[in-house]
Amino acid sequence: MEALQLDLIGLAFILFAGFITAVLHGATGMAGGLVMAAVLSLMIGVKAAIPAMTVALIISHGTRAWLNFKSADIALATRVLLYAAPGIALGSWLFGYLSETAVALIMAGFLIASFPIKRYTNTKNIRANNLVLGLGSGLWGLLAGNVVGPGFVLAPFLQATGMNRHTFVATLACIVLFMNAVKTGVFLTTGLSTQNLVLLGVLIGLATIPGNYVGRAILRRMTDRDHTKLIDLMTVLIIFNFLYIALQAR
Repeated sequence: MEALQLDLIGLAFILFAGFITAVLHGATGMAGGLVMAAVLSLMIGVKAAIPAMTVALIISHGTRAWLNFKSADIALATRVLLYAAPGIALGSWLFGYLSETAVALIMAGFLIASFPIKRYTNTKNIRANNLVLGLGSGLWGLLAGNVVGPGFVLAPFLQATGMNRHTFVATLACIVLFMNAVKTGVFLTTGLSTQNLVLLGVLIGLATIPGNYVGRAILRRMTDRDHTKLIDLMTVLIIFNFLYIALQAR
């Protein structure tokens, strides 16, 4: 990890953070990738952190999809990916032209936007038909190509189908597993993902596997209301983190 200026202590800290954030990810279905990206961004920069985390999340989401596969709505996941695939590829390509400040601000911006989106869908009791789901999935796909953790944008549209927390976690894991595979392919093709970043991503991904098992146990003991509150709390904390990174990168 010499090219990334990481010593053994720094690498050990990153792997430990990978385990802890995977516990959070396993319990909520979201947030863990964002928190880990935030931690990694402080150590190697946000432009390097995104490609590394994209590789790590293939392993993390793959584990979570396997653990919760019986609860997944595969038909819904397939529809979302069909709507989102063009945006994912385009967003991943555009990522190479964005500055570190722009990436951090985009991440903070879409997290801030997730609050009114969730509030609107909840207060209006909106149920996602094909048109609503298609529009939400298309927006999510474009953001997904640029940032880590855009599940916060997709979440209101998935929840608007009436699914419970178990189906939500399982379905989102299947969706984002495919999304990160597409992103990694684009990053490798455009040279944004280097050999060291891929290796770092694989190591982080392996560290997330036991964390996902712990997270699943927590999810089973959590209510739907507690699940929503935890996601909201993590969203606020991560917004401030990425605003800080944007200011530091200027």
